[in-house]
Amino acid sequence: MMNTADLVLINGKTLSVDLAGSVTRGEAAAVKDGIIIAAGTSEEMNPFIGSRTKVIDCKGHTVLPGLCDGHCHAASSAGTYAACDLFNIYQEEGESNEDVIKKYTDRLRAYIEANPDLEVIRGNGWNRAWFNGSNGDGRMPSRHDLDEVLSDKPIVLESYCLHNIWVNTKALELSGVTEETPSPDTGVIHREKDGYPTGIFEEASAIELIKANLPGYDYTVKQYKEVLLKYQKELANNYGVTLICDAFHTDNARQAYVELAEEGRLTMRARGVYALDNNRAEEDWQTALSRKGKDNRGDLFQINTIKMFMEGTPCMIEPYSAQVNKTAGREEDYRGDLFWTVKEGAEYMSRAIEQGFQIHMHAMGDQTVKTSIDCLEEAQKHSDGDNRNVIAHLMGVREEDVQRIADLSIVCSCQPRWMIYDTDVEDFYKPCFGEERAMKFYPNKSFADAGAIVAYGTDFPVTPPPNPFHEIQCAMTRSVFPDAPDYDRFKGKVLGEQERVSLTEAIRALTINGAYQNFLEDVTGTIEVGKSADLVILDCDIEAVPVDEIYKIEADQTIFKGKVVYEK
Repeated sequence: MMNTADLVLINGKTLSVDLAGSVTRGEAAAVKDGIIIAAGTSEEMNPFIGSRTKVIDCKGHTVLPGLCDGHCHAASSAGTYAACDLFNIYQEEGESNEDVIKKYTDRLRAYIEANPDLEVIRGNGWNRAWFNGSNGDGRMPSRHDLDEVLSDKPIVLESYCLHNIWVNTKALELSGVTEETPSPDTGVIHREKDGYPTGIFEEASAIELIKANLPGYDYTVKQYKEVLLKYQKELANNYGVTLICDAFHTDNARQAYVELAEEGRLTMRARGVYALDNNRAEEDWQTALSRKGKDNRGDLFQINTIKMFMEGTPCMIEPYSAQVNKTAGREEDYRGDLFWTVKEGAEYMSRAIEQGFQIHMHAMGDQTVKTSIDCLEEAQKHSDGDNRNVIAHLMGVREEDVQRIADLSIVCSCQPRWMIYDTDVEDFYKPCFGEERAMKFYPNKSFADAGAIVAYGTDFPVTPPPNPFHEIQCAMTRSVFPDAPDYDRFKGKVLGEQERVSLTEAIRALTINGAYQNFLEDVTGTIEVGKSADLVILDCDIEAVPVDEIYKIEADQTIFKGKVVYEK
């Protein structure tokens, strides 16, 4: 006797792509106790419909598996919800660095006036690229610019990429950072002539000198819980996302995830990381080892991954342009700096793999990508072969390293919103690395063609909003889309036509491949009998939408474990 379903979807166009790239289409699905119990035609669902069955008419719209954001920073959306928004400030043609700094300080001043009770002024989203010297202007932001806005409260402004902070003098004083504070090996403290910090700090080991020592800087567990609930409602479920990997978060944020999972308040599966800083590698490793398994709460929240930053600024095989290096006051042959040697990286990766951890690495420059692969090639000798270790971002990659990634079964965590011809290409990549190198950045189709698993992530809040339909369009067109602020300047320009992917390849990267990255391919990622009923009903038939209008698509309803968790 057939089971009566709790939920039945009819008259839809189900679209599911498996790990091999095979596409399964249908019309309908039936769900009981949070599990898909049938998939096929609408007529075939009739036996599962009882008096208490909720029936959703999908009206010919596409139904996809719940989507995955395989590399984001959901907890860092605190900076979006509870800090000064410094995104989308551009350096227009003819403007000096001084002009851009004024734009930032004007917006900050308005924020402070609107929030007079804050004890710590936080901001998020300023763009370090405007001050990399590619325009011939060496003026950098400094503490003095912020002191003119406010001097009696600490100000800490995070760059959009989260690799830099800009602080005022009060923040330095309260953190105890002075001219006597030594610079960490792989972080940068910009200094004035007498050695006192200018207010600009680069990379985590330097940034933590402020964050870890400034009273009241981090958000509380309660605040993070509020932020994460808001994120999953407004920035995950409403886009059809039911699985995320939060690839860098604080201890308070980790505890917030744990408590929300315990309380059954997560409407998505979340995976976190334990970070391994090369400046305190042994300390961080012991902490991760001691916590292994303790933060896992069923399948809603788990941490089984070690996160390693292999670089900060992209480290390249060939130097940055001589002119940019000169303007920035660097050596003529500056290439960027690696944080780990192959020997050091492989040692800790081997330890992690032996203890059952997955590795998740930040690597953008082609030298860093090569080094990351070298480390994993050695470390994976200590595994049973099912590693699913991840390299994220993958800006510059040598052709030979594309195939090495596939051969070593490394998961490519790619960010399609960066794979487009936009301001970054014109004003950052081309001046710093030359047009030939820049136009080969962010391979995507090459990875898939080589046999590698490609999983998409937004890196939000680095690139807001975390909209998977923006990702699909960018992956398919490699061009800026009409909603982008710099569309008029770059419309029609393409960053590497040969790297465009098909719609089904993009969907695969957002569904089953993301599930695979997180060891959940048997649980979610496709529309199959026996899998969790994680589904998103779109507001259209996605296969009938022109490729340059995919960015407009929205979710009508999102279903997680058989329950509607978002409805437009």
